[in-house]
Amino acid sequence: MKNVIRTLLLFFLISFAPVQVWSQTTIDTEKLHNFFTVLEENQRFIGSLYVSRDGEEIFSRAYGIRTAEGDPSTPDTRYRIGSITKSYTAAMILKFIEDGDLSFETTLDQFFPGIPNADRITIEHLLRHQSGLANFTSLEDYVSYMEQPRSRDEHISRFEQLDTSFDPGAGTEYSNTGYVLLGFIIEEVSGQTYNEALQQMIVDPLGLNSTYTGSKSPSSAEEAESFIFQNGQWIPASTTDLSVTGGAGSIVATAKETSQFYRSLFEGVLLAEKTVDKMTSFEGPVGMGVIRIPFYDRYLTGHNGGIDGYRSNAAYDPQTGLSFALLGNGVNYSFNDILIGMLSIVYGREYSIPTFEERQPITMTREQLTAYTGTYASPGFPLKIQIFIENGSLKAQATGQAAFPLTMFSNESAAFEQAGIEITFNEENGGRYTGFEFQQAGATYQFTLEE
Repeated sequence: MKNVIRTLLLFFLISFAPVQVWSQTTIDTEKLHNFFTVLEENQRFIGSLYVSRDGEEIFSRAYGIRTAEGDPSTPDTRYRIGSITKSYTAAMILKFIEDGDLSFETTLDQFFPGIPNADRITIEHLLRHQSGLANFTSLEDYVSYMEQPRSRDEHISRFEQLDTSFDPGAGTEYSNTGYVLLGFIIEEVSGQTYNEALQQMIVDPLGLNSTYTGSKSPSSAEEAESFIFQNGQWIPASTTDLSVTGGAGSIVATAKETSQFYRSLFEGVLLAEKTVDKMTSFEGPVGMGVIRIPFYDRYLTGHNGGIDGYRSNAAYDPQTGLSFALLGNGVNYSFNDILIGMLSIVYGREYSIPTFEERQPITMTREQLTAYTGTYASPGFPLKIQIFIENGSLKAQATGQAAFPLTMFSNESAAFEQAGIEITFNEENGGRYTGFEFQQAGATYQFTLEE
């Protein structure tokens, strides 16, 4: 689902290097465990990791807590996997196409004629994020909309009022709207609920036991709650009612079963080879419900996810038969950096486990925090960032995105460590800060307070 600040976090770039053949026969699981232990002990990550090769389990461990009461996570803990759901939705739609119940050219008006451009939006456009429909999770009122149960009629009524960004097929823009609609189309074609279709078409054939669609609250004691790290501790995150996210982000699963799904999908268990080839025919980094994940000399295929405090990534490497799923219910560090570390160890690349600088958050009065508030802009950055006070803490919000908390570590230093964001305030004038340096993923931007 929607990341906290999608424009900043949607990209997933690791690195490129000359081709190197992966010839190792073993994976350093001890180093892998040490890496995640360091993350857990430094309150940077809680969640589960599962790794297999050619269907053989290599690594399966859980770290940290799954409930606010402190119950520990286990390899059987279930997580909301967010936008990884899109791969399941796409697989079901593609199966309908294989069976002749749909085609890539089927237009949306056959199901929902009131949607803008419905007579020109095809199933393929929806699968490839090429419908041009605005992303409903980026609307300003989404934060209030997401926490209540929503019916199909409510969604459709909302979608019929959406703006469009471009003509169908004329561009690519990530859209949860399109995948919620695909989930409804699955229900129309199958005559079942989305969850019933998921069970019949994917869960039962693969023998999965812990994969299903969630609701507002955990429906099993094995489900993990999600957390954000604020003021030195894990605190419960917001909770999306998963009727809102539907075919775009409503699935709950274990790390093992998420990994098994991708391996089975790409090894032809669920779909014919030619269908998988079509699914993975990429236009840029985007296929049909899947993305390409570059790591040095290779590409893995899978998807990432983010909803409330959950962060996830799962993929399959066709060159090696490697499959993994990393599912977090609390992340206080750049998730991309966690993935780099994990994959570096798995592929035997040189990698030093990070040592984390001890820095303690500071507490500031509301009067002190006022010195940082305002709307800031940068000539090299497409969005403005507003900094404001909420419930006694400092928050930041980029244009059209959800707000995220800032932790103050000194009078000039703030961070949102979950996304690897570091902010250094500067240019103080008359008791107010008039600028800051913004850093993330190696990029630096200078922001200035607007008059």
